Amino acid sequence: MFVAGCDGAQGIVRRSLGIGYSGHENLQQAFHGGRMVSTHVRAPALFEEILSRRKAWQYWAINPEVRSVLLSVNGREEFALFSRPRDDEPLPDAAAVQRIVQRSAGVEVPVEVIAQSPWNSGVARVADRFGTQRIFLAGDSAHLFTPTGGFGMNTGIDDAANLSWKLAAAVKGWGGPELLASYERERKPIAIRNTTAARELAKRIGGLSIPAGIETEGADGKQARAAVGGFLAGNEPQFGSLGVQLGARYDGSPIVVGDGEPPPDAIVEYTPSAVPGGRAPHFWLTPGRELGDSLFDQLGPGFTLLAFRGRGPEADALLAAAATSGIPLARLDIGEAYARDLYERDFVLIRPDGHVAWRSDNPPSDAGELLDRLAGRAQKKYGRQHGLREISAP
Repeated sequence: MFVAGCDGAQGIVRRSLGIGYSGHENLQQAFHGGRMVSTHVRAPALFEEILSRRKAWQYWAINPEVRSVLLSVNGREEFALFSRPRDDEPLPDAAAVQRIVQRSAGVEVPVEVIAQSPWNSGVARVADRFGTQRIFLAGDSAHLFTPTGGFGMNTGIDDAANLSWKLAAAVKGWGGPELLASYERERKPIAIRNTTAARELAKRIGGLSIPAGIETEGADGKQARAAVGGFLAGNEPQFGSLGVQLGARYDGSPIVVGDGEPPPDAIVEYTPSAVPGGRAPHFWLTPGRELGDSLFDQLGPGFTLLAFRGRGPEADALLAAAATSGIPLARLDIGEAYARDLYERDFVLIRPDGHVAWRSDNPPSDAGELLDRLAGRAQKKYGRQHGLREISAP
């Protein structure tokens, strides 16, 4: 039996194992730092009377008195309000919440407080261990984020994608001891990378200086508003962070066979690459681009071997070795030249989680040895390895 602890920061699984967190507990700055408060409010007039022509999911309000973020909960009258009281202040009561919303909106609107909870912004913490031989941590049990960039949920989903196929392999008997051991080896560096990136975004947005005359009439006020607006409009890493979301790599993993130099790592930019360790690049199998026409529509619950240039029959030994060892492996013959150019090799093995595990212009000289490596059955010096990298700050 195996256990996957997905029960959050205060969950019983991590605490029962005696595993702590390391990293940053908070960040002291004017906003998105230190003690923040999330307040669930009901304010029908905001959409009905004020924002009816400017409906959005998230609203930022910045003036000399208030910094707040308002997130639409149901697209109508319910919102989540993020505010930053002073450290020596109590949690805002109903009257204070109403003042914050009204000062943010610039008009008087009725506000009902539904629920409220404090939290620490600037957190970037990662579990010291991601589990034991049979108990594993995923999601907030394994890493705590500041909610900038939306990295927390996506990192947790990637944890599940990585861990689930390895647990399935262990249960079905074809996964070796190194397979589950590779979970922490692969995911912990990504957790450090992503929590650090989220904290850097919090530092960037929360440290913004607000000019005293931002709400005044005349040229000075207009210039102040333009400067702050330009900064917020250019805050691309907060909302366009494809590099973090899609660029996670497992270079140096014992169950990845290195081949080639990986692309640079960055918050915003994502560079599709078939260098083993990264997410398999997407391409369309047919011009129709309908349901089932994507490469990912054809990837099954096991490994998938892409065979380019009509070289599918040459992979028979690999398929036979997989069948003998009980490792699920399907072959997908690809004829599109542009897809071959994207993957750069004639044979590519994609893991069940969609990451490239191995590639070559020739079938493996020892198919069984390669599969043992990828299934965590043995550590072999099979190909060149790369070290883990740090993400560049925004």
